[in-house]
Amino acid sequence: MKPVRFALTVCLAMAFLSCGSVPEASDGTRPVMMLRLRPTNTESDQAWHDTYSIIRDNPGCCDEVWFSTGMGYLPQQWHADKVKRMSRAMDELDNIGIRSSLQFQMSIGHGDKFGVGNEDLFAEKTWTGWTGSTGVECRFCSCPRHPEFLEHVRMMARMYASLKPEYIWVDDDLRYDNHKPASVGSHIGCWCDACIGSFSSLCGRSWSRETLSAALENDSELYEKWHSFCVESLCGIAAAISEEVHRVSPETKMAFQGKKEDFVVPHVKEILEVMHEKTGLPVGYRPGTGARFDMEGASGQIVKSMASARFIKLIGNPSYVDIWCPEIETWPRVYGSRTGQGVLVEAFTALAYGLNSVSMFIMAADMEAPELYSRSMLKPIADGSEVLERYARINEGTLVAGYQGAVSCDLLYEFARTGIPVLPGVGISSGDLTEEDVKAVDVPKMLSADIQDLREEFPSAAMCISPFVGLLIPRVTYDGILRSVGVVNTRIDVQEEVRIRLSSLPQARGTVYWCELKKKPVRLSLEHDGEHTYVTIPEIGPWSAGFLEI
Repeated sequence: MKPVRFALTVCLAMAFLSCGSVPEASDGTRPVMMLRLRPTNTESDQAWHDTYSIIRDNPGCCDEVWFSTGMGYLPQQWHADKVKRMSRAMDELDNIGIRSSLQFQMSIGHGDKFGVGNEDLFAEKTWTGWTGSTGVECRFCSCPRHPEFLEHVRMMARMYASLKPEYIWVDDDLRYDNHKPASVGSHIGCWCDACIGSFSSLCGRSWSRETLSAALENDSELYEKWHSFCVESLCGIAAAISEEVHRVSPETKMAFQGKKEDFVVPHVKEILEVMHEKTGLPVGYRPGTGARFDMEGASGQIVKSMASARFIKLIGNPSYVDIWCPEIETWPRVYGSRTGQGVLVEAFTALAYGLNSVSMFIMAADMEAPELYSRSMLKPIADGSEVLERYARINEGTLVAGYQGAVSCDLLYEFARTGIPVLPGVGISSGDLTEEDVKAVDVPKMLSADIQDLREEFPSAAMCISPFVGLLIPRVTYDGILRSVGVVNTRIDVQEEVRIRLSSLPQARGTVYWCELKKKPVRLSLEHDGEHTYVTIPEIGPWSAGFLEI
């Protein structure tokens, strides 16, 4: 190990090296707990009544609902009928203080597996399908530049914007790959005759699929031009939807849903920029996917949160993005896939590492009885929502503080389980971690004394003094004053009392509160020995989380 690292309080000069903008206080309109629904939840009056009843009966389970436009390319009258049902549903939610947004569930399309057996959902599709460089066409996806397709998404945007939703979230099929079977063994992008013709005009020479595919293998400049062409195709769809939405509902914000693969491709930022430019409003982004089963444990869900937080940094933390909401999902949406506790811990960890809302896709009307969703998912989430809402509220205008390093999130997680705060994304750095640092940590085989020595080697705003395996996540104001300390018990047994040393405290420091998920806040006293300040937090439940409110 290297010599003692810089303490947090002397590292403020590094504060904004990885920070695009200082978080601003919310104007009260940003949701924290968003419940995402499937089309089946509004396919009939009875389906919506059942869904609405369990939301109403579990106050706090969400403060916003995302409705869905559904899959396929269907007639205008079908969408008109759906809009009427949604309008009534949104009015009912508004009456109980819950806002409504909308998921534009399909633009290009998700792949042929979603159409086989459901051909009637694609009755209006008369245009060319997405085509790969091998010539294989995805029948139930669309060429992104086809005029008929673009007019269809404009029609849908106009109709659903009439509902005046808070946000319209465009789904993750707005991408230049993963449209199977066309994308199997293919270069990125649509290779239909029209797209190849347009690219040929751009290049000033004639290409065929075969000649262009061969040329891309060895010509990096040509590849960049093709890549830009593909991104422009996606941005054209984002622009079409955003223009129509803004024309009909100038107050509605646009947003984009991504998947894990998007962490390494640049089209996300370009799409967000177009949405912002076309509306003049802030936009939202949903990073991440995966870890949809409790059997994947705290590790999979926490690594996912870290990766989502890192993505904010990766695309430069643009100031026009006001919502960063990770996808928190169950799959399939049945009783045995996730627990409400697992959803809560993942939500807390995501908020702690710098995201500011959570999108919960945890039920569907055609999968389980509403009563089961109510008691197994919505009730425990409602029981824990007060702590999540409080955590989000008191951490407005703060940043994560911890050690950063260009290492994988899996390794960063293993290092963080020693209780040394880490910084996967945007925040205030306490110093740099090397791959040597993180690989030297093997928590299951380390003595508690060795872990304590390691903590002393990496001083931070919050440090465990007693044995503890889990995460410490300090949040500090932009001038370095400690506001809160998140604590996640990553084990499946209770964690006994934890004594923590605090630094970078505000001058008024008489008491703090400990807030654990699904429990009432507990007032704690601070202890001072002249040089240091300490607090002892109570026993923490297995696979649970909470925070110290300073």
